[in-house]
Amino acid sequence: MEALSIDIAPLIQESIDRAVARRLAKEPDYRRWWTASDVSERYSVTQTWLRRHVLDVPRFQQQLRNCAQYYGGRIGWRFEPKGFSDFMRESFASIAQGV
Repeated sequence: MEALSIDIAPLIQESIDRAVARRLAKEPDYRRWWTASDVSERYSVTQTWLRRHVLDVPRFQQQLRNCAQYYGGRIGWRFEPKGFSDFMRESFASIAQGV
């Protein structure tokens, strides 16, 4: 009787590659500044909501200076990813109170 030999290493590697790709797709990209569209997508809010409840709220202006910059025109808002993520995490309760 002959033994059947199957090399499963390529199948395992393919499975790992797919799992890593799925994970990376869900993680934020910290290599570049985010646009308002990036932030809206990440936090599942509209850009109007973001302006009304975060960007145009006077009590957040000092904190936002460290992580958000408005350039106007077609460029609009740009967000430093780590700083803005930290701001959102730290200010979540305060933002929610204004909703």
